[in-house]
Order: sequence, then C-alpha cells, then structure tokens
Amino acid sequence: MMPPFCEICHATAKDDDYETFTLVYFRAIAPPLEHEGHPENALWFCKDHVRHTEGKTHLSAILAMVHIRAAVRRNAPNPWPLPGMP
Repeated sequence: MMPPFCEICHATAKDDDYETFTLVYFRAIAPPLEHEGHPENALWFCKDHVRHTEGKTHLSAILAMVHIRAAVRRNAPNPWPLPGMP
C-alpha cells in the first residue's frame, strides 16, 4: 500500500497526521493484481479534500479525478484577475 499522498494538494503524512488522510476506493477498471500492491482504484485524500469524493465512487479513479479537479478549480480564487475597467 502506498503511503498517504493527497491527490489534490500533494500533502503527505509528513505534513499532517496519518489519521487525517482517507483512502477512497473508486470503481475498478482492471482485474485485481495477482500480487500485493496498491490498488489502481484507491486514492488518498487529505481531510480538506476528501469531501470532493462524495458521490463519485461509482466512477473510475481517472474519471473521478477529472470531476474533482474541475470542482476544486471552480472553488479556487482566480489566479489571473482582470484589472478593473475605469
């Protein structure tokens, strides 16, 4: 199993306690591995970003991340605001 690493902000267990991360399982698109390892459909999220996974676990991890990143961008401040018009 991979150690915690938030897929959105890239926070790790060094940045926050291990217990504050959540491993979310999305719909699997590949058969289970014959050996031990990190599942392809499981992604880590920090306490600030796990809420974005709600209602998306029926999607594949790749498609869910497209939706999650779009939602995070919509809620973020505009990094390139236009100057006001006189």
